[in-house]
Amino acid sequence: MKKHNTAACVLLVLAFLLPCAGCLQGVSLDEYGYVLTIGVDQGEQKEFNISFLLQKEGDSQEAQTGAGAEIITAEGDNLFDAMMVAHAGVPYELNFTRMNFIAFSDQIASSALMDEFLSISFSALKIRQSAKLVIVRGVCRDYLDGFSSMNIPNVAKRQYSYFQMYEREGIIPITNYATYQEAIASGCFDVALPVGRLDRSISAEPDGEKDSGKSGQKQGEAETNDKETTDGVKREGGLRSYIHGSALFNGSRLAGLLDDEDTEMLLLGMGQFENGYLRINDEKGTVVFLLKRNGAPHVRMELGDAPHAAMEFQLHAEIELDTSGNAEKRWEGELKGQLEQYIEQELDRVFALCQMLDSDAMRFGCYARKQFSSADAWRDYAWKEKYRHMTAKFSVTVGLNDRAVSSHLE
Repeated sequence: MKKHNTAACVLLVLAFLLPCAGCLQGVSLDEYGYVLTIGVDQGEQKEFNISFLLQKEGDSQEAQTGAGAEIITAEGDNLFDAMMVAHAGVPYELNFTRMNFIAFSDQIASSALMDEFLSISFSALKIRQSAKLVIVRGVCRDYLDGFSSMNIPNVAKRQYSYFQMYEREGIIPITNYATYQEAIASGCFDVALPVGRLDRSISAEPDGEKDSGKSGQKQGEAETNDKETTDGVKREGGLRSYIHGSALFNGSRLAGLLDDEDTEMLLLGMGQFENGYLRINDEKGTVVFLLKRNGAPHVRMELGDAPHAAMEFQLHAEIELDTSGNAEKRWEGELKGQLEQYIEQELDRVFALCQMLDSDAMRFGCYARKQFSSADAWRDYAWKEKYRHMTAKFSVTVGLNDRAVSSHLE
């Protein structure tokens, strides 16, 4: 009898707890418009013209990742104003839980408007602090439109490929909102953001709908020039929008741009370099190396009115292309020294570019900050003033990996 009473009590308690279980009410997929990217441009009527790149929902769970995307644009003095206008024309609620990127036009990033826009409450909209920031050359609305393709409908997958570019090729930085806020609040460093660009030479029309006489251009569209290709290089196929190089910041404002090769050196100086390619040409031929980092750089920092930093790098190299046919034999006597000297010279040059733009994108301030015991002492040191007079010496050592091992098929 006692066992029956115990079981009855347990069932009764469970019945009372069910309404308090905190389960969310079931919501149909078509009640939400999932925002993958926000694009922020200068407005005409209001402060901002904001574009929302939305993931289209497929007919089934399996179809979600390949269902394509659509863009909604609205003006407002802030994100919430633009959302209210956007909601007036869509039969669903904008949802930001899947958002990966916030893109700002270079016009917005060069003013105080970027910092003003980012003062929104991320938690109120359920935007992750890890959302990445991108600077777009030109208009963000056009850049987001460049993701539309009948041949490559999966916009979400295309965005994640940026992380592969960062890790495998070392030609773009990856910076999220939390890191941007840390840089502004601490004053220890400046951020570098990836740069989005548009290749206008590539048709915006799906295959089969092109006018063959227009060579990939829409009817009525002005003829493109080399600057509107993929960084000056002609390309066919793929998406019109791409990402290339880095944007350097001085505090909360855009200071200047670096190309992909400069960005490779920037990432090396930042201690965030993973992999990258480097080419050496001489009278004997061309050798392309795949460089890999071998641990974090060793840094010695001397403070004062004119700080000085000494950075030492250890890298691995693998030969990817050798038109001379004897690069391994020439490694110790020629190529090793040439490669190390070239990287050191490039680091010097990119550091000088950063310093000229008043951007501590290589984050030397983070090493300097470690020598202060309090935030007040660090603030009184006025790092950015000292940074303008700073000098740096870079030392690089490169070891050659066994080519036979590195080319072995798994």
